[in-house]
Amino acid sequence: MTQILIADHEDRWRRTVRSTLEQEGYTILEAANGRQVVELLRVSSEIALLVLNVKMLEMDGLEACREIRTFSQIPVLMVADSEDEDVEICAMRVGADQFVFKPVRMRAFIERIKALLRRSGRNPERLVFGSLELDPITENAWVGEQIVRLTPREFELLLYLARTPNQVCSREQIYQAVWDTERCGEVRAVDTHIKNLRLKLGVCGEIVGTVRGQGYVLKVPGVPE
Repeated sequence: MTQILIADHEDRWRRTVRSTLEQEGYTILEAANGRQVVELLRVSSEIALLVLNVKMLEMDGLEACREIRTFSQIPVLMVADSEDEDVEICAMRVGADQFVFKPVRMRAFIERIKALLRRSGRNPERLVFGSLELDPITENAWVGEQIVRLTPREFELLLYLARTPNQVCSREQIYQAVWDTERCGEVRAVDTHIKNLRLKLGVCGEIVGTVRGQGYVLKVPGVPE
């Protein structure tokens, strides 16, 4: 899986971003200061992208980015705790690819990460379950060699189940995650989308199972729960 390094002085923020990105299928590493970042990148060629805060101890993000650019062209998404145009300009001058301010809008933040990975050619690995294949970056699905035309919501739903194969997800969990809302008044919409998914997946439709009274599950033989 694609590795992303999150470097930030705030433990809570790192945990929040880590949880979100892991749901997207990324493998997350963490660092609390710029020196750790530089050391990790010097020894690892597997890290595909760096999320780097400007404000850190031992070595701040600007200094770390400047040093990293002497030996690596890894995509760098730099973060600042508050809006400051001068800091943003400095970040771009030392080699940052993109820059955002806290509080970040998480969905847009994720799309920035995906865009940087696309440009660098370091996309997340496709998810393959027998004849079914999913590409999280292009949001395409295939059954065998045949592409399946899914709506964005249908693909998000299928991807959500694919992130945790053989684990039952309730309608409420699916609705909150895929519809991106805390409200659960329209959870029956999940049933409609599941029905459409099964029809479009054709011979692979049965991979989306129903557990009566509990919810839905992506059934994948041989994959541990």
